[in-house]
Amino acid sequence: MATAVSPGRALRAEVVEELRGLIRGAGGLVFMNAQALDSVETFELRKAMRPTGARLKVVKNRLMKIACEQESVDGCGGWLVQNTAVAFLGADPVAAIKAVSTFAGEHDKLKVKGGWMDRKPLEVGDLKALASLPGRVELLTRAAVVMKAPLTRGARDFKEVLARLARVMSAAAKKAPAA
Repeated sequence: MATAVSPGRALRAEVVEELRGLIRGAGGLVFMNAQALDSVETFELRKAMRPTGARLKVVKNRLMKIACEQESVDGCGGWLVQNTAVAFLGADPVAAIKAVSTFAGEHDKLKVKGGWMDRKPLEVGDLKALASLPGRVELLTRAAVVMKAPLTRGARDFKEVLARLARVMSAAAKKAPAA
């Protein structure tokens, strides 16, 4: 005789599987206390995070804990108390952490609990330190400027050599007797 699975249990398993997929695809996680945020503030936080590729999800602690355990996300159990929102960070985790940190600074209700990145738990201080780093785009821009500087200097020097040669040839042409 087959065992019947309750709709609630099947739904919970589906939610856990969805959370596992989000964890697998995330560059990191940020856990926040979402208890005091209203729907407008939650929308504003999602809007602030959208350009960074991050997703915000208000989760059931028990289901998130199961998903974390199944995906070997260690050390986050202590953050899964009260109402929890989780930011699933995108390709540029630092930009997403900056967005969360900026929003938390502007809205006292939002309390960051901690995070997880590179298979390690991150405390609030670690997240603040990451938020102070330049983002991926800024680092790429700096690298491009550094790499471009020698090329620009070389082109300027080459142009100066040609200009100097032209001046010498012009002076020589003026000094030479006309034939």
